[in-house]
Amino acid sequence: MDRPASTAGEYRRRDTVSVVDGVVFSRRPVAATRLNDAAVSLLCELDDDMFHTPAEIASETGYDTETVESLFGRLADRDFLEWRPARDPAYRPPVSIVVTVRNDRENLEGCLDALADLSYPSYEVVVVDDGSTDGTVEAATDHQLTEEGRLRLVEVGSAEEPIGIGASRNRGVAAAARDVIAFTDADCRPRPEWLADLVPCLAGHDLIGGRVRPAGGTTASAYEAVNSSLDMGAHAARVDPGGGTPYLPTANLVGTRAVFEAVPFPERNVAEDVEVCWNAVAAGFDVVYSPRGVVEHAYRSGRQFAGRRATYAASEALLARAYGRDQADRVGVPVAGLLVVVLAALAMASSGIVAGVTGGGAALVGGLAVTVDGVRIRNRERQLPDISRGDLVRSWARERLSSAYEISREVLRYYAGPLALAGILACIGGAPALAGGVLVGIVAVTTLPIAVEYRVHDPDVSVAGYAVYYLADHLGYQVGAYRGALAHWTVAHLRPDARFELVGHGASLLAGLTPRHERTDVRSVHVGGVTTRFRVETPAERWWFEDGSLGSERSIVTDLLDRLRPDDRFLDVGANVGQYSCPVGRALEGYADTGDGGRPIAAVEPHPRNVARLAENLDANDVDARIVRAAFGAANGEGILRDDSTDADADADPGIGTHALVDQPGVVDEAVSVDGDGGDESGVATDVVTGDSLVESGEIPQPTVVKIDVEGAEVDVLGGLQRTLANPACRLVYCEVHSDVPEGSQNRRESVRTTLAEHGFDVSTVREFQDGRAAIRAERGGDCGSGCTF
Repeated sequence: MDRPASTAGEYRRRDTVSVVDGVVFSRRPVAATRLNDAAVSLLCELDDDMFHTPAEIASETGYDTETVESLFGRLADRDFLEWRPARDPAYRPPVSIVVTVRNDRENLEGCLDALADLSYPSYEVVVVDDGSTDGTVEAATDHQLTEEGRLRLVEVGSAEEPIGIGASRNRGVAAAARDVIAFTDADCRPRPEWLADLVPCLAGHDLIGGRVRPAGGTTASAYEAVNSSLDMGAHAARVDPGGGTPYLPTANLVGTRAVFEAVPFPERNVAEDVEVCWNAVAAGFDVVYSPRGVVEHAYRSGRQFAGRRATYAASEALLARAYGRDQADRVGVPVAGLLVVVLAALAMASSGIVAGVTGGGAALVGGLAVTVDGVRIRNRERQLPDISRGDLVRSWARERLSSAYEISREVLRYYAGPLALAGILACIGGAPALAGGVLVGIVAVTTLPIAVEYRVHDPDVSVAGYAVYYLADHLGYQVGAYRGALAHWTVAHLRPDARFELVGHGASLLAGLTPRHERTDVRSVHVGGVTTRFRVETPAERWWFEDGSLGSERSIVTDLLDRLRPDDRFLDVGANVGQYSCPVGRALEGYADTGDGGRPIAAVEPHPRNVARLAENLDANDVDARIVRAAFGAANGEGILRDDSTDADADADPGIGTHALVDQPGVVDEAVSVDGDGGDESGVATDVVTGDSLVESGEIPQPTVVKIDVEGAEVDVLGGLQRTLANPACRLVYCEVHSDVPEGSQNRRESVRTTLAEHGFDVSTVREFQDGRAAIRAERGGDCGSGCTF
C-alpha cells in the first residue's frame, strides 16, 4: 500500500545547552539529564548554529538513522534541541493558490495585490466566490492577475444560499490545476517569499503551515501580535492536536492534493481548518509548522474582535463534542497552592477558631512547600555544579510565576463569569468576606496575565489599550464557550478536570488514590499512513507509545504496512498488546471478509495481562481479530512462560515483551516455580499449540502474512508452521530473531533463515539491533497466482 512520505526533519543544539561529564544542561529553562557515552557522542555532533538531519549524523557516526532520530526526538521534546522541517530548495513545483471569499471586495483586492508580487516561479490563483453581492466578483475579474492569465474565478452558492467556507475550500481543491495547493484568505497579505519558504518543505512532509502575523499598526494588531490564535509562534513544530501546535490555520496552509482529497474540509463555517489538520494527522500524513513563509492578517477591531473570539470559542465546543479532550494539554495546578487557596477561602468564609485554624493551615502548607522547594534547590545545586544557585533560584521563581500565569489565564478565560456569580450569591447569602475573597481572586487572575504579557512582550500599545483588548478577548471567548455548550449540548470543553491537573508535592499520592482505569491515558500512534490508539498505563506501555514512536518496532511495522495488500490475512505470533495487529487491522479496514467466514487477523499471545490489554487495544481501534491465548511451539502440549528480567506472573504489567516459553509438560498450576538454570524462577502456565493445527482445524485462516516475535522460541514456532509456510498463499514472513545462541551446528539466526529459504522465501534483514537481535523479512519469490490455496 502506498503511504505518504515523511521525514525526521532537522535538529540543532539550543544555545542554552551544554554537555559536562555525560550530563546535558539547559540553563533556560533549567533542566538536566544524564546520557550514556553513545548518546553524548551523537549530541556532540550537533552545534547551535547549523541544522542537521539524523541521517547525516548517522552516516558520520556509524549509528543507524532510527537510533539517532529517536534520541534527537526525545531531546527536542525536552527542549535540549531545536527542530525544524526538512526542506529541499530545489523542490519548487507549480502551485494553485485558493482564496475563498464572500462580500469582502476591499480586502480581496489587497490580497490579490500581494499574491501578484510573490517571488515564486509558477503559480495560479483560484478565487472561490460564495455568492458575493458587493462587487467582489468584479474585483477578481478586473485584477491584473486575471489579465495575465494567472487567476481563475470559481463562483459557488448564491446571495441567498451560500455553500459555506468548508465547502468552498473543497470546490477550490477540485478546481485547482496543480498538485500542490496553498490556502490563504481574502483578509491576508502573503509576503513575497511565502511559497518559496514553504513549498520546498513538501519534498519531505505532506502539509505545512507558516506563521500568521498582524498587518497594520492598530491597537488590535498590536494585541494580536502577542495573542493571536492564528500565530503558532516563532519555533517550528509538528502538529499535535493535544500539544502546543494543535492545528494550522487556512490563512497560511500549503499541502499536496493527496492530503486535501483524502481528508476534505468539513462543510461548515467554523473550525474547518482545525478538523482538516486533525484528520490529516489521524490519517498518517506528516503535518508540520514552520515560522517561515509569513502571511500578514488584517485583524478585526472593536465589537467585531470580541464577536470573532466568541465564534472561535463556540467551535471549541463543537470539536470537544466530536473529539473530546483526552489528549489535550492540561494546566498544572500545584497541590500545595491549591490547598493554600482552599484553606484561605475557608478562613474568609468562617469565623472564630475555624477561621484561625484554616488560616494557620494555609500559612503552614505554604511555608512547608517553600521549605521543600528550598531543600530541592540545594540538592540540585550539589548535583549540578555547572549551574549556579542564582540560576536555580531564578528558575524556581520563573516556574512559580509561569504556573500562576497559566492558571490565572485559564480561570479568566473559562470561569470568571461563574466565579463572579458565586461571589454575588455569597454576598446575598450573608458571606461578605467570601464574596470579597472571590472579588480579589477575579482581580488577581485578570491583572496577573496582563502584567506578565505586557512585561514580556512589550507591545507597541498602552497598558490600558492592551488591557481592554485582553478583556474583550477572554470574556468574549467565555461567552462563546458557554453559548457553544448550549448549542452543541456538551460541557466537555468546560470541565475543570479536562483543563487542569494536579502537579507537585502530593500529586502522585492523590493520583495513587484514583482508580486505575480512571488514570489510564490513550495515545495515538501514526505509522505507515495508519493511525492507531493504545492505552498507556504501565512503564512498558509508556516506552512503546508515549511519544508515538512504537519503540524499536516502528521501522519494521512501516516496512510491513508498505507491503500489505487489501486481501491479506495476518497471523501475529507474539502479539503482545497489539503493536502490529492494531495498525495492520486499521490498514485492512473495509476488507474484513476473508471469504471463508473467518477474520483477517489472528493475534497469538499467551500472557494473560498482555491478552487483556491486547483485547482492549483491538476494540479501541475497531479491529476484528481472533485472539489465541496460547504459545506457539513445535508440538501441542503445555509450557511455562518465564521472564529472566522480571517476574512473569499473572499480575505483571502489560506491554512487557520478554516472556520466554520454557517447555514444562504436566504443569497445571496457573503460577508455579520451576527449576531453571540454577534457581527458581516465576512462571505462568500456558497451552502450547502448533500453528499448523489451528490453520488446519479452521480455527484461524491460512495466513498470507506472518509476524513472529517470541523471545528466542523462533525455531520451535517455525517448526510448528511447516505446512502453513509451505502453502503458496503465505507470501510474507517477518521474524525477530534473538541473540545468536548456538543451537547444534547452527546459530539461531541461520536456523531461521535456512528454514524460510527451504520453503521458497527470499530472506533479507530489515534491521539489526545493537543487542544482537535482528528483524528478518522473508518474501516468496514471484506472485502465487491462481495456484494459491486459502
